[in-house]
Amino acid sequence: MNRLPGIMITAALAVWSAGAAGTVRTRTEILDDAAAMRAANAAEQARLRDAVSLDAYRALVRRDADGRAVWSDALQRALDEHEIVRIPPSSEPYWTDRTVRVPSRRRIEAAGAVVRAVPGMTTVLLRNVHTADGTRMPIAAGSRDANIAVTGGRWEESHTRRLGYGRSGKYDAPSAEQPFRGVSTCFLFNNIDGVTLKDLTFAHCAGFAVQVGDIRRFSADRIRFESCYADGLHINGNTELVYATDVKGDVGDDLVALNAYDWQNSSVNFGPIRRVACDDLELAPSGRYKAIRILPGLYTFRDGSRVDCAVTDLVMSRVKGILVYKVYFQTPAYKIRTQKPEAGAIGTADNLHFADLDIDLNAPIDNFAPYRDSDPVRGTMAAFEFGSKVGTVHFDNIRLTLHRDRYPHSYFACVGPKSVLTEKGVEIFNPQISSAVEHLRWRNVSVNGKPVDDLTPYLREIRFDDVNRDGFSTGAGRFRNVSRDAPSHRGVLSGAAPTPPLRSRSNTEIPK
Repeated sequence: MNRLPGIMITAALAVWSAGAAGTVRTRTEILDDAAAMRAANAAEQARLRDAVSLDAYRALVRRDADGRAVWSDALQRALDEHEIVRIPPSSEPYWTDRTVRVPSRRRIEAAGAVVRAVPGMTTVLLRNVHTADGTRMPIAAGSRDANIAVTGGRWEESHTRRLGYGRSGKYDAPSAEQPFRGVSTCFLFNNIDGVTLKDLTFAHCAGFAVQVGDIRRFSADRIRFESCYADGLHINGNTELVYATDVKGDVGDDLVALNAYDWQNSSVNFGPIRRVACDDLELAPSGRYKAIRILPGLYTFRDGSRVDCAVTDLVMSRVKGILVYKVYFQTPAYKIRTQKPEAGAIGTADNLHFADLDIDLNAPIDNFAPYRDSDPVRGTMAAFEFGSKVGTVHFDNIRLTLHRDRYPHSYFACVGPKSVLTEKGVEIFNPQISSAVEHLRWRNVSVNGKPVDDLTPYLREIRFDDVNRDGFSTGAGRFRNVSRDAPSHRGVLSGAAPTPPLRSRSNTEIPK
């Protein structure tokens, strides 16, 4: 199993340290864990004393060929020599033309300042020093960074569209083996304990705004995105204790992505994600992809060892602008009959809490024909999509609007495989995957403004019978236990009797 390293825990961490592995946490306890963790990060930052203004390093400013004042060298030297670097407010941007590496026990204060990458810069703008690539094997014990904060400021790239992996936000030290090929971001933090991002605005990022993984104690507070073209917060595996609150703005992909498992071109960290609170999130109406992905999976390293990239103890609350929450194993597309689906396997998720959400499912989140045309076999769309081995999921205060006059196969939640087959015979998903939600607990759910007494008409179990006629595309989903109740003390199940299987509406409609 990929490691989650231990750290010295201060008194402020007593609350969350009580949440030992294997202990089921209630929603309140997870939020309390997150708040205590954020306070602990702040207490560690409060010990930093040695401060300097970046202006003291003005002698290191260079002029580029276009006459821009480039501060990369000045900022790097200031961070190398001082614990706190203050970037003064300025009417002019602080241009940077290379990656700046932040050592442990540092804080950058940039309220009122704009730090902008020069046009044509294709590498990460800011990262910690001891990053490590966990793509081919788990990150070995060794040098690990700690206690870094960035507060205030506007952090910009100079792009007008998404450029794709390997073209922007790249790692700054490539080699023949192409390490860190899964990095495409403005900020990168991994192999680190204790990161605080607060009062930051990101703009014109062609890749992710922030990418983290193999991280313990990550706090993101009052983060804004303006004209960003990929994920806002892209959180990868081997991660524990995350608090993202008051995160809002315009992104081209997930506002927050919790990708414990991911493709190798978009991650360098694979492993569990545990104890995460995401509260007060809002995607701007201009945001292109109105979904949040929560992706478990089973990842295989180069030596054949595997890690269950599980997602456990998650709270997702007070979210606006998101139509779909996806908890499934996302695989690369493949051509049927000549290729097989990815060799990986679905992962596990447990103790997921969704609360205080408003969802207007007014259009398919994935703009494929089966959804647009309400195909009875492949066209299921739901506010919550499950395609993993899910233990318990809790819903509380969910207000859902469905438009079944246009999309008759739209639901509160669905479980099971997905399939979109293109005209060229390419399968976008993996219809052979079978999955289940063991326990679905709910209360205070309304659909189209009316309180729900029976949730089962709004749940769908998907079943395929070799839907692509390729010998691989048979999978099924099950909600094994559905109960209208609240979780009991510490999240222990209330013992409600299992519900009978839901009628799989697609079973009799699969064309022979």
